[in-house]
Amino acid sequence: MVTSEPKQMAPASRNFGAYEQHYQRMGNEVCDWEAALARPAAFACRQPWLPSNKESRILDFGCGWGKQLLSLWCAGFHNLEGVELVEYQARLATEGVAGRFPIHCADGRAFLQDRPSSYELVIVNDVIEHVPRSETVPLLSCIQRSLTPGGRIVVRTPNMATLFAAYSRYLDVTHVTGFTEFSIVQALEQAGFVNPQFVKEYHGWPPRTRRPWIILRRLQLRELFNEWLHRKLYAARGQQPMPEIFSMNLVVYADKPGQVD
Repeated sequence: MVTSEPKQMAPASRNFGAYEQHYQRMGNEVCDWEAALARPAAFACRQPWLPSNKESRILDFGCGWGKQLLSLWCAGFHNLEGVELVEYQARLATEGVAGRFPIHCADGRAFLQDRPSSYELVIVNDVIEHVPRSETVPLLSCIQRSLTPGGRIVVRTPNMATLFAAYSRYLDVTHVTGFTEFSIVQALEQAGFVNPQFVKEYHGWPPRTRRPWIILRRLQLRELFNEWLHRKLYAARGQQPMPEIFSMNLVVYADKPGQVD
C-alpha cells in the first residue's frame, strides 16, 4: 500500500517533479512481476550482502519502480518494505507488488525517524548522489539507527574515480554529490558503520566448459580492458592511493556494530 499522510512538501521533493520522464529516458523499465514470478530463478538476487535468514526484515530505501524488491522476492525474501519519495514511482511499485508487502510514499529520512532498530538490511541504491553533501552523514546515521545491532546497509552510487565520472555526475540534474571508494567509506564510518566491503565485478576463467563463447563472455573483456586502462593512467599520474574499483558504480556494504539477532 502507499502511505501518503498530507505533509508540507519539502524542498527536496520539488526537485523530482516530472522525474518519471527522465527515469524512462535512462532506460528504466516498469517491473514485470508476472514474468518474474513465472521464472523466478532468472530474477533471483544473489549478492554477498544478503542476510542468511530469509525472514530478515529488509527495506529498499528509494525503491523506485521496485526492481530490487522484485529480485529479493524471487530470491525468497518476503519480509520486505519499500519507501519512495517520488509519488509516480511509488504508485507503480505499489501496483507491481500487488499487496505482497508495503510501499510507502514518503521522504525516507522522515520515514525512519520513528523506526529505530527495525531492519536487518537497508538497501540504498542510486540515492545518496541526490543528497546534498551536508546531509550525507546525517542520512546514513539515520539509517544506522534504523538497523538492528549487527544489521547491514548496502549502498550503490556512481563511481567518481572513472574516466566518465563527469558524465555519471551530470547525467541527472538532481545529482548533487559524488563519491570515490575512499570518500564513501569515510562517510559510512562517520555515520557509525564498521567493516565496509566492496562488491567487485567478477573476472575469471570459467572452469569445465567446452563452449569458447561462454569463456569469452565470462572473461568480461570489456571490463578487463577498462580496468587495465584506468590502472595505466593512474600509474602514469603517480596517483596515491590508487583506486581499486573502476566500474561505473560503487557497491559497498557495511555493518552496524553489535551482534546479529
